[in-house]
Amino acid sequence: MMKTPYDAAMRIRRREIDTAQVAINIQINQLVQIESHHSDVDHTLAKEAEIAAGDHALSSHAYMERMRMLRERLAAERDEADVRLGRLRTTALAAYGDFKAIESAADTYRDDETRKAANGEQGHMDDMAATAVVRRLRRWG
Repeated sequence: MMKTPYDAAMRIRRREIDTAQVAINIQINQLVQIESHHSDVDHTLAKEAEIAAGDHALSSHAYMERMRMLRERLAAERDEADVRLGRLRTTALAAYGDFKAIESAADTYRDDETRKAANGEQGHMDDMAATAVVRRLRRWG
C-alpha cells in the first residue's frame, strides 16, 4: 500500500483506540465484579434478615448496618465506574472519529497520487504518439 503523509497520525490514533478499548474492557470487568459483590451483599442481607426474624434473642443490628453501608459503598463505586466508563467510551469515539477522518484524507491522497501518475503516463503516451505521427509525416513529406 502506498505510504502517505497521514500514516503516522493514523498509527497514533489506532494506538489510542486500542488503549481505550483495553481500558473499557477493564472498566467493564470492574463493573461486573462490583455488581456481583453487590448482589452477594443483597443476598446475605436477605438471608440474615430472615434468620434474625426467626430468633429474637440474636442481635444482628450492627452486622446488618455494616452490610447496608457496604451495599451503599458498592452502589457509589458502581456509579463512579459508570462515569469512568462513559468517559472512556467518549474518548474512544473521539479517537475513532479522528482516525476515520485521517484515513479518509489518506485515501484521498492515494487517489490523487494514483490519478497524477495515470495522467503522467497518459501524457507520455500522447507525446510518443504525436512524435510517431510527426516522424511519419516527415518521411512522406
